[in-house]
Order: sequence, then C-alpha cells, then structure tokens
Amino acid sequence: MTKYSTDYRSRSPTVRRPAGPHPTRHLPCALTAAALLASGAAPVDVRAQIVVENTLASAWTTTAEWTLEEDLRIWGPPDGYLGDVIAVAADSRDNIYILDGMTQEIQVFDGGGGFLRTLGGQGQGAGEFREALGPAIAPGDTLWVADQGAPRYSIFGPDGTLIGTRARRATWGMITERCTIMPDGSYMEWGVRYPNRERSDDPSDVDLVNYYPVRVSPDAEKQDTLPHLEFVLQLADLPSVGLRRPAWFGPRLKRALGCSDDVWFASSGEYRVYKRSLAGDTTVVFTLGGVRPAPVDEADRDDLRATFERYADPALMRDYLRALPENKPVIAGLFVDGAGHVFVVPETSRVDAGTVIDVFREDGFFLGRAAVPEAVGIDASKAYATGDYILFAGEDEAGTPYVTRLRIRR
Repeated sequence: MTKYSTDYRSRSPTVRRPAGPHPTRHLPCALTAAALLASGAAPVDVRAQIVVENTLASAWTTTAEWTLEEDLRIWGPPDGYLGDVIAVAADSRDNIYILDGMTQEIQVFDGGGGFLRTLGGQGQGAGEFREALGPAIAPGDTLWVADQGAPRYSIFGPDGTLIGTRARRATWGMITERCTIMPDGSYMEWGVRYPNRERSDDPSDVDLVNYYPVRVSPDAEKQDTLPHLEFVLQLADLPSVGLRRPAWFGPRLKRALGCSDDVWFASSGEYRVYKRSLAGDTTVVFTLGGVRPAPVDEADRDDLRATFERYADPALMRDYLRALPENKPVIAGLFVDGAGHVFVVPETSRVDAGTVIDVFREDGFFLGRAAVPEAVGIDASKAYATGDYILFAGEDEAGTPYVTRLRIRR
C-alpha cells in the first residue's frame, strides 16, 4: 500500500533571496554553512543565491499534477533474463540501454520493448568490457561505455557499430550518468579520496570522504579537477575484523551531475538539497518541511541478518547490528532529467522507500509528490529520467531483476 501524508500549514514555499546587486555575496553565509556542516556535507563554497523552504501543502499549485503509469517492463533479451542491472539509459529515439554486470553486456531495446541488439561482453578485445560502469548517451545518440578495468571508453554508433575508443585517465570510477559527455567531446568523471586515510595510512580511517568532479578534454590530454564535496561518514566499529566501516543505514552523500555545468547533492540524513556550479558556487538550496525519519525496525535488522547469513559471518553481523543508528536516512535517491526537474526518492516515517517520487523545479520549488504504481519495486540508485518518463531497475518478489518505464502523465 502506498503511504504518504499531507501538510496543510502553508501552500506557498518560503523563498529567501539576498538583497543588493551581488546576490552570491549577501545571503547570510553562516546560516548556509552551518546547515551544510550539520548535514555532514560541505562544498568548498557555501554561498547561495536562493534558499527555498517547501512544504507538502505546496504540491501541484504551480503546475498540473503528475501521475506515473507503468507502460513497459523488460525482463531481458529473448533468450534469457537480466542478471544484475548496473545502470540504464535512453537515447533521443527512446531506445533503452541496460548494462548487465554479470555478463558485462549492454542489452538494447526499442521504445516499444522490442529487442534490438547486444553490445559488449566480458573480455579485453575491441568493444568488450572488463568492468563496465554504465552507458552514457552523447550528442548524436552515440553510446559511450566507461570501463574501469581497461581503462577506456568504448564508443558505439547509433546502429551499435563500434566506432572507436578513448583513454580514461581516471583509475577510479563510478557509474556513468546522464550529462556525462559534453557536446564538445569532453567528458565528466567523479573522483573519490579519503584524506584522513591518506594522512594516517590507516585503512580504517575512512570517515572523511572527498567526492570531486573531473572534466577531461576532448583529446583526453587535459584534466581539470573541480571543487570537491566533503562528507563525513558515520562509521561502525568492527572488532571482529579490527576495522571501522560505514554503518548500516548510516547517511550517505547523494549526488547527480546536472546538465548545465552544475552538481546536485544532499546528505541522505536530512531533506536538504543543494545545487552547486562546477566553479564551486552554491546557487540553490531547497528543503521539504514536515519530514520525519523512519526508525530502524526489526524488519531492517532481519534484512541485515539475511545478508550476512549468506556469507556465514555471524561475528561481523553482530558488529554491524550493535552499530545500527536509531533512524534511517530520509533520502533514498536523487537524480535529474535534463529538462529542468530534480527528483528525490524519500523514505520517511509515513512513506516507504520507492513508493513516491518528489518532483522539484531546478530553482528549488516543490512541484509535488507522485505516487509510484504499487506493483513496481524501484531501485532509486539506478534511475534515468527524461522529460516524458523515468526508467528504473527493480526486482519482483522472487528477486528477479527487470527494468520498468514509468510514463509521466500530466
């Protein structure tokens, strides 16, 4: 059953804009900085042009209400099933690209769900992948596939023909996302480092994390490291292995590349989302009031136990159980559609994760909350949105993976 609540305290979001001719310099910096640091995430520059404080009561007052309708579900190619969906994407013709991590193949389907072709496969040869991170659609519907194991980009034409490769300067990697490939042929990467561990040479000193965008020139010779995001992880002491690692259900940094030289990010522990330019200026901060975190309950503990029972490691399971936080994060996912919208998948005391999607404009104004069809189990970390629909990876009750398309009806 889909659950969500309504807050009738105010139908208009509160907007705070700085006065004067220099908007990035006159918002009270201490307030914004304190909010960022309290959340555990802080960019290099914490100035903001616009702060928007939304409530659920402001839903669908500035635009027609959205509803989400599942109009396509893909289980796999004609001769098999999907194994482990790593990422999904769609091109301008609505063709759907699904990376299967088990086979290192990309399955391609047309907009009606008809199977078109398979790309890649495990290997080191031309057009094969060792550790593919995801499909990225470039201008002209060329497909770039980042391979962490090679490292390189394999580039395919709209018809699936391999048309070339590009060196990847990054030795680390994260799943490729939309707006990764720029029109001039440059591309974006995410880097990650652990400053405390680098200073102490202690493998368990991983609480401070720096995430930073990297822009690589079209010839792959020049690399610009852009201002970083700092995040402090909540760690669990694990005496059974003598290390500290991120706590189960602890807050994480949710982030997404925007499509206008910007980055969206949030600490999953609170409902506060930031937009930052690649130059380092925080230009928008928006919140959604009235949100209460969901407690970590016995069902969550059972899920943790089930995970470690598969590995037959009861001591490590007990370590993690002892370190569980009281509440779960309130943001399960964050992504953009490249058409002026930001999507947040919440998990709160009244909303189960994956049952609703909160829709915001890029200026921070809350449009409304759209219910996800009850039969669809979504994975918010594997989402791809356009102006017309949202693609998700999910699993049925038996654990069989699939990809679903939710059409946006206005």
